[in-house]
Amino acid sequence: MSASTPTAAITPPTSASTPASAEDGDPAFNIVRWLAGYLAFWIIMSIGFAMVSQVLLPQRIKDMGAANPTAVLGTMTAVGSIVALVANIIIGALSDLTKSRFGKRTPWLFWGAWFSLGFYLLMGNIGVIIGLTVTLWLSKIGFNMMNSPIYSTVSDRVPKRYRGTISSAIGFGNTLGLAIGAFVGAYFVESVRLGFTIAAICMFVSAMLFLVIIPREPGNKDEATEIKEGSVFKHVVYSFTPPIKGASDFWKAFCCRTFLLLGIQMLSGYWLYIGQDYLGLDKSDAAHVVSMIAVFQMIASIVAMIVGPLSDRIHRRKPMVVLAACLAIIGFIFPIAMHSITGMYLAACFVALGNGIFMSIDQALNVDVLPSKENAGKDLGFINAATTAGQSAGMALTSAIVTATGTYTYIFPIAIVMSVLSIISVLLIKSVK
Repeated sequence: MSASTPTAAITPPTSASTPASAEDGDPAFNIVRWLAGYLAFWIIMSIGFAMVSQVLLPQRIKDMGAANPTAVLGTMTAVGSIVALVANIIIGALSDLTKSRFGKRTPWLFWGAWFSLGFYLLMGNIGVIIGLTVTLWLSKIGFNMMNSPIYSTVSDRVPKRYRGTISSAIGFGNTLGLAIGAFVGAYFVESVRLGFTIAAICMFVSAMLFLVIIPREPGNKDEATEIKEGSVFKHVVYSFTPPIKGASDFWKAFCCRTFLLLGIQMLSGYWLYIGQDYLGLDKSDAAHVVSMIAVFQMIASIVAMIVGPLSDRIHRRKPMVVLAACLAIIGFIFPIAMHSITGMYLAACFVALGNGIFMSIDQALNVDVLPSKENAGKDLGFINAATTAGQSAGMALTSAIVTATGTYTYIFPIAIVMSVLSIISVLLIKSVK
């Protein structure tokens, strides 16, 4: 995918603005406007994502008559994670090089919205497992065309003193959107095709609203750009070179995110199947449980919203991450202690609260430990790959364990271990308090 320039139709009806200083801040920076933009994107995008990943895709696989739907879902997700990981890194690097009168991130967001719309619509209309699998993998490209650049805007255009607040908005929007998506998706287990259509529209609208709400990204046609080794191809190859110099804390943050999200996704990616296969509920009852879990996630998102601004005020990141991991651990204990719907609800409540707090502060932590602002897109691609790797590895690990043992019992203690490792990783970071 080349760094192409979108049509004039994407130009937001706003005046161009100079990027805010990442260090000193910009007195003209409109925090309300930026909060609105990030909230709109993350809430709506996450609704579409959750509808598919937590409900529609698992149900679609079962409706197609897969002999082992847990294994199929795990395999699809694991391979999809590799596609997403590669796409994230390449797109991050190419967006760093993109030159247009719309800036370097906007074209990718715009075209990513169209890619996501098309592939999500296609997923809802394919009737064979292999076709669904390939389309899911292709949809990862469109998703990362939006995801990678929007993370980079935090480093590019948000002053350092506002990053905790913006990170909180990202976490709040993501958690709330996932909750709403799971809640809404549960009502489409009997109308999966329509559900995919709604999800596709959400993915498209999220990016377009973001581009309209935030100040227009300044054009960068005349900016000098350093291309590693003298060519775009070699620069892309260079993008797969992980940061090394001064990157110790960067990789500790990477491990923290990977471990915690791996543990969380071991449960969150399988709520529908846990209800059906671990608790013995039928499809309708399991969907109802998922919708109730979504309510808990909504509550968690509200709580998470206060964490980012609080972190900015006290100038602390690590205690919030530790708190998030501890709450997740408590959640993982409940299905072991209580083999019931109540235990599942309590697990979901604490896991959602931990996830919400973590997502509200994690992006600020990641930006703070970047070893190089010039390579922000590339380096954040590796950090964002931790999200993909953690979530997909979590689902793949659950699939492998359930396939090997025939039960979900063993996934909970393993998730606890992952969370403990995340705590150790964040406590080892030296450059951030």
